[in-house]
Amino acid sequence: MATEDLFIVAIELGSSNVTGIAGKKMPDGTIAIQAVVQEPSSMFVRRGVIFNLTKSAQCINSIKERIEERLKRKITQVYVGYGGQGIHSVFNNISKPLGGEVPISRETVEELEEENLKRDTGNHTILDVIPQSYLAGNEIVLDPEGVIADNIEARYMNIIARPALKLNIENCFNEASLHIAGCMLTPVSEAKMLMTDSEKRSGCVLVDFGADTTSVVIFKENILRYIAVIPLGSANVTKDIESCQLDELEAESLKIKFGSATNEIATIEEGKEPVYNFPDGTSLSKQIFSEIVEARMKEILVNVASQIKVSGIQKSALIGGAVLTGGGSSMKNIIAAFTKTTGISQVRIAKSISNAVFAKTSGPKEIEEKYIGAISILDEGTQNCCGTEYSDTDKGIFNPETTEGGQTPDKEKEEKPQKEEKKPKGPGFFKRLSDKLQNIGTTIIGDDE
Repeated sequence: MATEDLFIVAIELGSSNVTGIAGKKMPDGTIAIQAVVQEPSSMFVRRGVIFNLTKSAQCINSIKERIEERLKRKITQVYVGYGGQGIHSVFNNISKPLGGEVPISRETVEELEEENLKRDTGNHTILDVIPQSYLAGNEIVLDPEGVIADNIEARYMNIIARPALKLNIENCFNEASLHIAGCMLTPVSEAKMLMTDSEKRSGCVLVDFGADTTSVVIFKENILRYIAVIPLGSANVTKDIESCQLDELEAESLKIKFGSATNEIATIEEGKEPVYNFPDGTSLSKQIFSEIVEARMKEILVNVASQIKVSGIQKSALIGGAVLTGGGSSMKNIIAAFTKTTGISQVRIAKSISNAVFAKTSGPKEIEEKYIGAISILDEGTQNCCGTEYSDTDKGIFNPETTEGGQTPDKEKEEKPQKEEKKPKGPGFFKRLSDKLQNIGTTIIGDDE
């Protein structure tokens, strides 16, 4: 299909919102965003993991219909972006003698890949495999094919998670009768898009501060070297503030307006402790508020620093520094707190995407930051996801009185009075699934159960 007809549709499964986005890939490499819709997901997604298939399928169908209405095109398939508690990387080395000095063949490399997939991962499933390097004889190479050696050793990074994470996604889209063109890890897609080529080559860590989770992704020499999803996010800060007898909306508003990742000592004026006052007559000490926010943000950042250390990549090797994204990256003094906790001084916050162009119908440019994850999934899509455009006069699938072929029931009744249009049966429903919450330690990755 021609590039100008390449419409990509992506759905990002987030802990606070599910985002649907449609864009047209242009010949110059930009993406013309045609439609963006969001629906809340807290009723069926927890820490990035679907726990209610019925509600999630209903949400997917709603998003699909809303995008179809804006595009005036029927969606045939979508790309899905996901994260989720428990995702992390493990490393595996596999060696194979070659029986003499011979060129390494493609078949040999494939045999190593198959052997890696057979390795026991316990009660986890492999989501993706990233080759790290090959030791061909005594030489370390990235592509061993054709290298002459008597032995080869491959090092793989396996990205793993509990089977329910991806299985529930597949079941959800089956329930919604929507084909998945490809499943992608949102944090990895974000890193590919937000990091510059220089950062990915020289070594850089991306930290995505989400609502329920915080993701850590490291690139070095243009290769994904590490990923971990921490089961803590900015929603934990809101819940901590709620413990001061505030409702969720008040706590969230206070966090957004005044929250700081480092404790800012409130100045006492005229012997009175500074407080935040609320319409219902309640108040909260500014000092207590600052301490609450800083304590939780410090816990999150300590976990981030721990994951960077566990990756085995020295901070000195991260020449590209760090890129921060996600809602939590907007918190005041986040860069200062990040540098203090991790020791990484070269830090920037990514708030926009250079190759995404928003159409007038999709929303204002200033809210682009909310859609970075969804746009990164869209950018990786390669297959067309939409049918041909239909006219407003046809109204297509959005006119309940329109039948196949564009005729109305009245006209069809005159020609074929004996034939009645049958309504398709609705999809069945899966039983509700529930996740068990677990205790959170000082430094954690955490599984989804």
